Amino acid sequence: MKKIHCKNCDASFEGNYCPSCSQSVGANSRLDLKTIVRDFLENAFNLDKGFVFTFFSLLKNPGFVANSYINGKRKKFTNPIKYLIIATAIQIVLIYVLYYEEEGLSFINYAFLSDETNQQIRLWNEILTLEYPLTYNLILLLFFPLPFFFLFRKLRYNYIELLIAMIYFYGTILILIQLIALIYNPMMGRNITFEIINAIGLAYFLFGLLTFYPRKSVSFRIPKILFSLAALVLLRFLIIPYLLSVLINITN
Repeated sequence: MKKIHCKNCDASFEGNYCPSCSQSVGANSRLDLKTIVRDFLENAFNLDKGFVFTFFSLLKNPGFVANSYINGKRKKFTNPIKYLIIATAIQIVLIYVLYYEEEGLSFINYAFLSDETNQQIRLWNEILTLEYPLTYNLILLLFFPLPFFFLFRKLRYNYIELLIAMIYFYGTILILIQLIALIYNPMMGRNITFEIINAIGLAYFLFGLLTFYPRKSVSFRIPKILFSLAALVLLRFLIIPYLLSVLINITN
């Protein structure tokens, strides 16, 4: 039988599991959707497997965690789907405990659009932000890898690999925001502001992506990362709300 090289501990072995670290032979293959689902199902009920370690590692060096998981060194890190589920559960619990009832949010007024169109966009932004935040953001996650896939295509990350990085980063942002809200909301007597939430998200994504693409110079990475983040912000707050308002007007 052919010897297999374990990417997690560098040992050579035969069979389905590495005798040194117990990592599955499947972790040595390139990531695809089947691998991610199988890894999640195998670990779904082991909720204490490296979650705290994974979170603090993602705070310190998010790109290293994402690249380690992508490259087969997965034993000590929580599966990204499970990580996102736990992060979402933390968010739901803390929102229920900490948050005050919102009366409305302020959004950008686009000068190149009519007042009526701006009003429709603001309405849809409020609906998506206040009534369907988790569903909407999880759907948006599917779009997050696309600009990076095209702008950094020479680095040969596939869509699923980039999606894994985005899931790790997004899950960490969810936890960070709630930890800050844990202090901010009781102290200020109101919810953490939309501006703070956006600042945390953009700052962490920038940090995460800079560490995720360490092989390129900063001058090469920053313009492409900022362009991609700007495109995602426009998608989130302008393009999708605008398309929804147009679709509703057509159907009515």
